Amino acid sequence: MKKKVVFLTVILVLFATAAVIPAKARSLEEIRQSKEIRICITPDISVATAEPADCRENCVFSGPVYEETLAFAETLGSDIKSRFIKIEWDEQFYNKDGKNVHEAEYTPELFASGKCDIFPSNLTKTEWRSKKMDFVKVFPSRMMVIIHKSQKALFKTAGDLAGKRIAVVLNTSYYTWIAEQNQTVYQKNPIKPEFVNSDEEATEKVIAGKADFTLIDADKAIWIIRNKLKDAAVAFPVGPTDEICWAFRKEDKDLQAAVQKFFDENRSATSLLNKIWESYFGITMNMFISIIKATE
Repeated sequence: MKKKVVFLTVILVLFATAAVIPAKARSLEEIRQSKEIRICITPDISVATAEPADCRENCVFSGPVYEETLAFAETLGSDIKSRFIKIEWDEQFYNKDGKNVHEAEYTPELFASGKCDIFPSNLTKTEWRSKKMDFVKVFPSRMMVIIHKSQKALFKTAGDLAGKRIAVVLNTSYYTWIAEQNQTVYQKNPIKPEFVNSDEEATEKVIAGKADFTLIDADKAIWIIRNKLKDAAVAFPVGPTDEICWAFRKEDKDLQAAVQKFFDENRSATSLLNKIWESYFGITMNMFISIIKATE
C-alpha cells in the first residue's frame, strides 16, 4: 500500500511539473504539423502598426512587414494560419529571466518557449545579437542622421555630431554605434543619448527641438519623410553598410531556408515584394538596394 501511495505521488508531481513546462521551440516541420506560424512583430515606422494601441494579441496589423510576412506564410501552404503577436523591442532579446545580457549566448525566451517562430521587424545583424539568434538578410541599409530640415547648415559631416543630443532607443544598433563612437572618435566630446521608446518618438523629439538628431535606417528615413514628418531631413549616412534581417532560433535552419527562398524568388521588378515596397515607400526594394550600394 505504501508503495502505491509513493507511486501515485510521483505521478502527480510529474503531471504538475509538466503543466508548467512551456512549449518548446518549434521547427518548420512542427509549424506545418500545428498548421500555425507564430509571427512576433514590434510595431514601428516602416515596419507595421498594431491597433488598438494597447493590444497584445488579437491586434489588427497593417504595414509593409505585416504584408511581407503574410505573403511568406502563404508559401508554406494554404492550410497554415498566420498568428500575429505584438511584442516590445527588447523582448526579442530577453532570456528566461526577462533580461538582455549582451555578452551571453542563449536562445531568447520567446523563441525557446515556442511563443514566437520568427522576429521579422527588420533587425540589424550585430555581433551581440548573433550570439542569441540567426538571421536571414532582407536588404542592405545604412544609418542616416536625421535632423530638422532647418538645421542642415549645422550638420555637414560626422564630426558635427560631437557633443550633440541624440534621441535613441536603448538596445538598438544605433545606440550600439553611438556607444562605440563615444569610446573613440567622440571621447573628448561625447554624443549625449536621450532614451526614447521608438524610432518614431525619436524623430518627433528632433522635430520638436528636444534633441539635435537621431539615427534611423535608410528605409525608415524614406518612409518617415514621405509619410509622416515633412520637416525631417537626412543629413548624411554614418557607419558601415548594415544587414537588415529577419531573426530566428539558431536551430531552425529549415525555416531560415524557406524564408531565404521566399526572398530569392521575389527579386524581379514585378514581384509581390517589390509591389509592397512601392506602395509604402514610393520605390521598389530593388531600387532601394541600388541606392544603398551607391552610398558605399
